[in-house]
Amino acid sequence: MSTVHSGVMMPLRLYCLATLLCLLAPMQVKAADVRVVARDTVVETKTSAATAQTREVHDIVSRGERTRLLVESVANPVAVAVLFAGGKGAMKLSKGGKIGWGNGNFLIRSRPHFLDRGIVTVVIDAPTDHKYDLRHGFRGSADHATDIGAVIANLRKRFDLPVWLIGTSRGTNSVGNAAIRLGGTGADGIVLTASMLAWNEKGDNLLDFDLDRISGPVLIAHHRDDDCYVTPPEGVAKLQSKLTNAGPVKVAWYRGGYDAGNPCHAAHFHGFNGIEEQVVEDIVTWMKAPTP
Repeated sequence: MSTVHSGVMMPLRLYCLATLLCLLAPMQVKAADVRVVARDTVVETKTSAATAQTREVHDIVSRGERTRLLVESVANPVAVAVLFAGGKGAMKLSKGGKIGWGNGNFLIRSRPHFLDRGIVTVVIDAPTDHKYDLRHGFRGSADHATDIGAVIANLRKRFDLPVWLIGTSRGTNSVGNAAIRLGGTGADGIVLTASMLAWNEKGDNLLDFDLDRISGPVLIAHHRDDDCYVTPPEGVAKLQSKLTNAGPVKVAWYRGGYDAGNPCHAAHFHGFNGIEEQVVEDIVTWMKAPTP
């Protein structure tokens, strides 16, 4: 039996195969667009500086949308850390790798400390269909997890190293959501700093998530004097208790530093102001050998 395709008679089996391939083609993941924008360059933030071997911009396509990454690598790296800033999470990364928003965020300003310890740092921007704001539900969505999964796959392919997700404040919603939805295809471990632990009008919080679906290592870092109303220290025990299938799980508590301005902003204890290097040192040490 034959059929007509583009004016040409062809066997039905070949026609069906051609049709199937056409249907599958849009489902294929588009390769990342990777641009090296600097080599042997100094990464300098408000609190520290370090040398990066390369500074790259990666554009990842998933769901037909683009998620841009700023990737800073070092010689002989031991792991890759995807850094999720809090707040609206829209970093406004330029094609040249300039960060347009969030430079003062705890994780973003602490990148040199990670680089000095052999960690490739990855600043993740918002996808093009939520380019102005990740709040009001998107951080906990399936679409967001899909985008993060594509980012993880790209980084594993490029570096062949463990990939960790590290979030701070509202960024912990993104990290927790991805760990739940991606399961075994997700990151090698997660770190939650200044975690979202209370109801708020701008989005969800970790305690609303199905945390028992998270497996693998989880580090929780929290400041004892965090005065932000959505990240109360007293909520950490409940967070830890709900991670019933994760492991190992560890809670690291901190004191000291400086408190300036809004207690929910990064210059306060909420952002580990003044103790950034100590917190990063503990995170990296634990990433290399997770223990309870």
